[in-house]
Amino acid sequence: MAEKKMIHDAEAGNPYARLGLAYMYHHGKNVDPCPEKAIKWYIRSAELGCSRAKWELAKIYRDGTIAEKDNKKFTTYLKAAAESGIPEAKAELGLEYLSGTNLEKDAVLAFRWMHSAAVQGNPAAQFMTGYMYGKGIGTDQNIPKMEQWYTKARLKGGGELFYRIGRNLEYGLSNVEVDLLEASMWYKTGADKGHELCIVSWQSVFSALDGGRHDTIEEREHKLVKTDVVKEKLAREQALTAADRFLEAGDEESAFNNYMLAADLGEPTAMFTLALMYHVGVYVKRNDNTALELMMKASLAGSEDAQFTMGTLYEEGRVLKESHEEAIKYYTMAAANGYLAAYYRLSLYMGHPEIHVRNSAVAVRW
Repeated sequence: MAEKKMIHDAEAGNPYARLGLAYMYHHGKNVDPCPEKAIKWYIRSAELGCSRAKWELAKIYRDGTIAEKDNKKFTTYLKAAAESGIPEAKAELGLEYLSGTNLEKDAVLAFRWMHSAAVQGNPAAQFMTGYMYGKGIGTDQNIPKMEQWYTKARLKGGGELFYRIGRNLEYGLSNVEVDLLEASMWYKTGADKGHELCIVSWQSVFSALDGGRHDTIEEREHKLVKTDVVKEKLAREQALTAADRFLEAGDEESAFNNYMLAADLGEPTAMFTLALMYHVGVYVKRNDNTALELMMKASLAGSEDAQFTMGTLYEEGRVLKESHEEAIKYYTMAAANGYLAAYYRLSLYMGHPEIHVRNSAVAVRW
């Protein structure tokens, strides 16, 4: 059952307690999943002004995850989230106005929202703002400003973002025109960071620019699945899926072995689950020292579950020495990675946890 204090505070009107409850019911964290309760608490949180709840509702109605797709509700909550300051929502609202798919096409509004997200430091929006300056979309054409925003995106972004930008430019996806030369430059930026998909794509586009045959998108995908990084990702996913299946079936030995395989390949969820198995003593002898080591490793690898757990351990002084500073650090990491109950924990320390998290970590998403 969800922790009693969160339920009490949610009923008492804490918007982040409501957000936390919604998240727990949405993803089945310490409670049985319940879409109806998740939606109810997201709405009640949004009604109190929680911008993250508005953004979650927008994504739910956009994707049809725990409720039916509803374009009207999607755009309503998307606008509300953007107006509340969520940079990812601003960027997506800009794309909606740019494409005219769910809203009336309006290049000026598209640029206004994209630029606002870019100013907040969202690298994907920084690229699009530069692109719109370069093409004169929704604003006067301004090549120097295009270059300025491209530079900001390159400084803020990572290899995965550069790969997606290059791919969109190469094949004319996500509201950008085909430009092989510009695509090659973004791929090269990612390649210089060692991103393997960027390396393969850059080599292919460079060959096409030199007079060679240009890959179709299907041919490129076929090349990319042969890369070591994709093979390793597939192996991680297969091991994790097998481990979950074995654990559900009661085969603890096979589950443990597959979690170990996935963890050795860098899968943070597998590391987190192994930590729990060592803590509880599932298949292996209980060992809290090993559990803590795995929990810390999972946290560093990006597991939001592990980051939230580390926050509670520091906050409550269990296993680790009590430290509110460390608790806040780990709750901030967890919240930035999508563990929304961490916003509630942060709200017990500060008045505006969303602003704190937003200023601490900018998500790199298209």
